[in-house]
Amino acid sequence: MIANSFFSSERMEMRHPVPEDAALIFQRYSSLLEVTCFLGWPRHQSLADSNAFIRFSDNEWENNHLGPLLCFDRQSGEFIGSTGLAMEDQRVASTGCVIATGYLGQGFGTECLQSMQSLANSMRLLRLLAFVHPENPASTSMLEKCGFKRDDSRAKKMVFPNLPGAPVVKADCYGWESGQY
Repeated sequence: MIANSFFSSERMEMRHPVPEDAALIFQRYSSLLEVTCFLGWPRHQSLADSNAFIRFSDNEWENNHLGPLLCFDRQSGEFIGSTGLAMEDQRVASTGCVIATGYLGQGFGTECLQSMQSLANSMRLLRLLAFVHPENPASTSMLEKCGFKRDDSRAKKMVFPNLPGAPVVKADCYGWESGQY
């Protein structure tokens, strides 16, 4: 049984991915190099990869009661991208977002992060982390806009499989403190 995995924000509805979403995920972001270049997971080469992601998502929600969320425009129903939380330890989670082409630069990434901050507060988490390629200023700016602060003590080496040569790079860490607990 999958825990409650439906959330909403001012302009978006977010829900757990289901098998019927595989083609949408593949076509709108997971197979596109321009969208996935700075992500730490390999770009999807086929629908089988997107289906594997959905199985991974199911497992995360069943075992951890959180995981990936797909984001849709509340008015049009159009697919916008994805976000979610992954537990790092008992009171700390990591987050991020991927916005589909056509929706970049419209504040949806910021709204995704703010939604994950609200979710973290409702879960009584102490901290959210986000790991960013050092040459990705758009994500850095978005994190800072949402109150995340650079935390060099948590920076870590990550493989960026969608960049030429799949380099291992020291990813910057940005942290956000709940301040409530």
